[in-house]
Amino acid sequence: MELFIKISAGVLIATVLSLILNRQGKEFTILLTVSACSLILVAGLAFVEPVLTFLEQLAAMGSLNSDAIKILIKITGISLITEIVGMVCVDAGNNSLGKVLQILSSIVILRLSLPLMSSLMDVIKEILGRL
Repeated sequence: MELFIKISAGVLIATVLSLILNRQGKEFTILLTVSACSLILVAGLAFVEPVLTFLEQLAAMGSLNSDAIKILIKITGISLITEIVGMVCVDAGNNSLGKVLQILSSIVILRLSLPLMSSLMDVIKEILGRL
């Protein structure tokens, strides 16, 4: 909780600095935003480690396919990165790039999901075969 409060304080400081730098030029504001987002993500990785450990334990207990969990983690990462980069694009005044990135991430997520969908189809075929 303490780390989250420190990160939140850093976000507020970066926001105030960006308002001040915005008068100097949009370039400095965007540079500050990208830098702050990167630092926040690196600091936020401390919150991810316990989640990954839990997922590994869950996979071991439930005899889950670890590849499926890895795919879900990748999908989550892609979604988060897309959201952050898309917001930076919007802040920079380039909505089109943000939207194209969202479309690209949807395509990549769909591609990553193919093994999961294939496994689901196999389960459905097996269930229908028993009827």
